[in-house]
Amino acid sequence: MAKLGQNLFELLNERQRVGNRIPVIYGAAGMSSREFAAIEEQLGFRLPEDFVDLFANLQDPGGMLFPWSRFQKTEYDAFIERVWHGIEFDIEHGAWLDRSGPHPDVLTEAVDVVKADFATWPRLLPIYGHRFLPAEPCRVGNPVISINQMDIIYYDADLARYLMVEFLGEDHDTNTYGHQIERVDVWSDFAEGRYQPYGRS
Repeated sequence: MAKLGQNLFELLNERQRVGNRIPVIYGAAGMSSREFAAIEEQLGFRLPEDFVDLFANLQDPGGMLFPWSRFQKTEYDAFIERVWHGIEFDIEHGAWLDRSGPHPDVLTEAVDVVKADFATWPRLLPIYGHRFLPAEPCRVGNPVISINQMDIIYYDADLARYLMVEFLGEDHDTNTYGHQIERVDVWSDFAEGRYQPYGRS
């Protein structure tokens, strides 16, 4: 079973695929408990233990991952705003979610309905590109979610397996769907097809 720790960190340091970018140094002293506490205070929610374990044990000199060690709330907010704008784009182009009830006749009202709902969805922690770890519920083992507009899938079952797929080239389907995936409200419903967007008739 894959798990965060020295064995995985050594494997990543030996074999990580990052193209011509500066690789992440895994297993090195990373962020401090004080830095994590400051981030939690700014965000207003707790950080899951496995997320903390990862970023407490890496250095990212080339800026491969989201820059948590140089955290700026405005940059975090911009990432989440991009997630919303992708969903908004699909709503504006005819998609709708059954969870949002009847589609309002006025497009701006439809967008407002989904935007108000979006604000209640479990918070996200950017990891790399459009891969996110849900922060809620605050527990070890939440899946990593890939979000591209309303194309929302499980990218992997947890952080350790995610790193193996993203940076070691492990098979996505075998690595992800061969393991128990902890469900996360709303995001899992998208990933499992329960909130499949559909066009207006």
